[in-house]
Amino acid sequence: MKVKTKIIVTGGLGFIGSNLIELLIKKNFYVINIDKVSYSSNFYNVREFKKNKNYKFIKCDILNKRKIIDILIKEKPKAIFNLAAETHVDRSIETPKDFIHSNIVGTFNILEQIRKYKKRIKENIRLIHISTDEVFGDLEKNKRSSEYSSYNPSSPYSASKASADHLIKS
Repeated sequence: MKVKTKIIVTGGLGFIGSNLIELLIKKNFYVINIDKVSYSSNFYNVREFKKNKNYKFIKCDILNKRKIIDILIKEKPKAIFNLAAETHVDRSIETPKDFIHSNIVGTFNILEQIRKYKKRIKENIRLIHISTDEVFGDLEKNKRSSEYSSYNPSSPYSASKASADHLIKS
């Protein structure tokens, strides 16, 4: 019996993450959903596949270094889709610290655990980081951004996502 390719999705209880998981399961991947279960998490989003043999949920904050490395070593995924993030511009203005911790330090933690994993296990693993168009700031009417647009974040949320993007690039 062929072993299925394992993929980790962080933030998989959110709207986008849960839709990505559904697509990956349909494409016959084994998906490990890591989510800390917060205000933006919704178990309703995974109701249709939560009992699927190709799906596993693990409650975990991406800030938890020990648990992340343990999951990597145990599951040996081929890729991680990082969708975990604090969101909502207004919330970021009221409590920016949460955004700094989750979006910047959390992303850094994933990068560090991948580095440790690759050194220890000698396996290749890909990181696909999902950002936001808000890192490019406010756009003129009928204008679009692209990955070549200049960064111009205008809130703690967009600045934290831009910082994560730059950490990954570096």
